[in-house]
Amino acid sequence: MQPLNGAVFALDGILIGASDTGYLMWSMLAASALFIALAALAYGLGWGVVGVWVALDVLIATRLALLAVRFAGRRWAVVGWG
Repeated sequence: MQPLNGAVFALDGILIGASDTGYLMWSMLAASALFIALAALAYGLGWGVVGVWVALDVLIATRLALLAVRFAGRRWAVVGWG
């Protein structure tokens, strides 16, 4: 999970530096909603700590996917003063 975290943190920094915080907010809300649903499911089904770690892995993978799509699209890259 740590290499994925590194990529997420790097993309976070790039997009924060580009003032793309609105997208970061919505992507984190979407990933958090998925995490909460999976964590609740893990709790309800008695998966224990393994279920929580799976939910965390899905959170990070979802964040990476959403941030990678935004970064590849280059919509965040604003040149000059807007």
